[in-house]
Amino acid sequence: MKWSIQINGKHYNNKNFSNIDDLEIRNFLEEWGNNELSISVNTSGSTGKPKLIHLLKSDMVASAKLTGAYFNLETAQTALLCLPIKYIAGKMMLVRAIVLGFDLISVKPASNPIIDCVQSIGFAAMTPMQVNTVLNQSPDKLNLIEQLLIGGAPVDSRLESKLQEVKTHCFSTYGMTESITHVAVKKLNGKNKSKYFEALPNITFQCNKDDCLILKTPHLSSSTINTNDIVKVIDKQSFMFIGRIDNVINSGGIKIHPEELETKVSSLFLNKRFFFASLPDELFGEKLVLVIESKNNISDLQSGLEKQLDTFEMPKTIFYLDSFIETKTKKIDRIRTLKEV
Repeated sequence: MKWSIQINGKHYNNKNFSNIDDLEIRNFLEEWGNNELSISVNTSGSTGKPKLIHLLKSDMVASAKLTGAYFNLETAQTALLCLPIKYIAGKMMLVRAIVLGFDLISVKPASNPIIDCVQSIGFAAMTPMQVNTVLNQSPDKLNLIEQLLIGGAPVDSRLESKLQEVKTHCFSTYGMTESITHVAVKKLNGKNKSKYFEALPNITFQCNKDDCLILKTPHLSSSTINTNDIVKVIDKQSFMFIGRIDNVINSGGIKIHPEELETKVSSLFLNKRFFFASLPDELFGEKLVLVIESKNNISDLQSGLEKQLDTFEMPKTIFYLDSFIETKTKKIDRIRTLKEV
């Protein structure tokens, strides 16, 4: 396969990429240019055991073109690569650079990937942790980015509030490795801010009998993708995320979605990480618990929770842990962390 790419101001193609310093980029480009029809990609492991899957290169090209169409990305626009290439988000930024003709700025993945950046960036993708760090350490730097995708974990209300003060057009993304990154985005600030995820071109949504989202993706070889995400479909091209079906807690016959509770109370936790989960209970079947990453108890937490939550949403037990166990992509591993309480 013939290809060309511009990285940090230097042009490479399928014949002269062996002098690229970054080994992971070089390995990916070698795999991209071989005669195989697919690419090997690791899933993140946030919802189960990480696994290696194979994605068609033609599907990755189609996904890149869809992103380009939605965000009106023009050839020779600058884009930032600051996510691990081992996973789909990093791989797809390289594919977009090849397909759409980006001038790609590549930096090592870091909590603040643009701390030394001085030039304007047309398009970038970061995790919520990275965006929070940038806003805490060098907030003016974020304004160097024109359009920013924020994915890999939910954007909480505190971060969304901070984003109202920046010029950058910020979008929360919905997608997974199997859908080849985002298939829907939610505008978080500025004009056209939305509370719903909206489909990229030609993608549509529906639900199964358990209210789990079904993706209709005609641009991919798998034209239908079933998910474990419970949503409220607004129409065929927009939905509200509720939570994962495998996280649903059934306490005394009442179904509780921990992600909804986390959104409700996020303002109580400042910069501390936390999550709701369940433990076995003889009376209720499952009891709701709250797990907080903190060495010290949070003052007035009980009264704060009582103001934000209904009675049946109140945790029966609150646990404090010094640190959470993470997946390789720095998401909270809820299952393994809960075993530590």
